[in-house]
Amino acid sequence: MTRRKWLSVAVAMAAVAVAAAAILEFAPRTSSEARTRRDLENVLDLSSQPPEMVAAYRYIEGHRSLARQIPCYCGCGKAIGHQNLFDCFVISTGVYSDHASGCMVCGDEASDIQRLASEGLSAREIRTWIDGEYARYGAPTDTP
Repeated sequence: MTRRKWLSVAVAMAAVAVAAAAILEFAPRTSSEARTRRDLENVLDLSSQPPEMVAAYRYIEGHRSLARQIPCYCGCGKAIGHQNLFDCFVISTGVYSDHASGCMVCGDEASDIQRLASEGLSAREIRTWIDGEYARYGAPTDTP
């Protein structure tokens, strides 16, 4: 093999090896791993956020049972795999996703569920209200 051909083959093999390593490094192995990796790259520091936003995040985190029963209508179900409104705000206890901080739909839904819960509506009634109000924005998350 001539030096020129050998060099071409070596460069091609190196390119394939680099591409394969990148795929293996960043390819999720499970759907929960995919969600964790994607969200951990977008952690929100609440200490630098306005008080109203901090209050919304704290409300959702403190009312996880309710928030997990409410679908989100911003498109995050298909786009990033969220399953409910809770996923838009909280990655794990004390770790917050920046997703809801820049999403009007998520923020409005959080405000609405807080208001409706304070009015005494049940989780089922709140979900029915949210479904009716937000369906115009698009498909909801796949919330059971």
